[in-house]
Amino acid sequence: MNLLIIGGGVFLGQALLQAALEGGHTVTVFNRGKSRNWWPPGVKWIVGDRLEDLHLLMGRKWDAVIDTCGYRPQDVEASCAALYDCCERYVFISSVSAYASFANAPIDEQDALASAGGVDRETINGTNYGPLKAECERTVARAFDSQALLIRPGLIVGPHDPTGRFSYWPWRICAGGRVLAPGSPETPIQFIDARDLAALILRLIMLRASGAFNATGPNEGATFGELLDTCRWISGEDVEIEWVDQKFLEREKVQPWTELPLWIPSHDPQTRAFHMVDTTRARRNGLRTRPMAVTVSDILEAGIPHHGDKRRVGKLTRERERDLLAVWRLQKAGLALA
Repeated sequence: MNLLIIGGGVFLGQALLQAALEGGHTVTVFNRGKSRNWWPPGVKWIVGDRLEDLHLLMGRKWDAVIDTCGYRPQDVEASCAALYDCCERYVFISSVSAYASFANAPIDEQDALASAGGVDRETINGTNYGPLKAECERTVARAFDSQALLIRPGLIVGPHDPTGRFSYWPWRICAGGRVLAPGSPETPIQFIDARDLAALILRLIMLRASGAFNATGPNEGATFGELLDTCRWISGEDVEIEWVDQKFLEREKVQPWTELPLWIPSHDPQTRAFHMVDTTRARRNGLRTRPMAVTVSDILEAGIPHHGDKRRVGKLTRERERDLLAVWRLQKAGLALA
């Protein structure tokens, strides 16, 4: 296939690029050129900003365009208009966050998407990210109809993740000591290795698939406890894991997901099914997820970031973790004596 990847400079884009080249496909990348130093040979690079330079892509032909970095509907609308006659299929990387509600499990592709009415469409943040992704999906669907392929990943993980989400846990277990874990070890979690997501996207394009596909895993399901046990086994660290009540964490103003990655309060009626997304459609069309132990091992092999690494920004610091555990143990002792 002849593919155009919009973005492609980091993480999922890298995984897509590598998988496409390994599959013998021809790849053109369109981005601002900030991460070109890692690219393998054989890639055609068109440097440009999707806000100003889409004209550089017009008059060319691709089997599919893969848009990895569309966040604002107006930007996606512009790329759809510019590329309508240039490709047979437009693949948009959306998110499970595009769904309107996570109150009822399981979440499948027929569930309603969030409304972007009245939402700020300029500055992306945690509040408007999902609604804007949903509106981007609608924009692509209107433009390309049956030639639109909409991918809704869960948390994308793996080595070289620039956000440090998920990776926080292997890194933290490797640091040893007492580890604060949220809620219960039986809490379900979902995520997908970027390399497995890339393989699915390419397979769906080759199948000429269209419509929406949830894309997360593992296929066999996973729990928070299994993740931490896997991290402990792979790292060889004999850490003490302390499961802390979610309401205590909320009272102490610990931020779910950002400060304590993967944690979504299970008692919140609007988010309790976030890690209960149905992937039957994707699995029937070839989604395969590698064992969690492989992803964890590869993350650790890629290296633990140093103290100042920006991938640690916003995560729970060791000092705050120690303070929280101290207060939690005092509270538990008080309850036991009461």
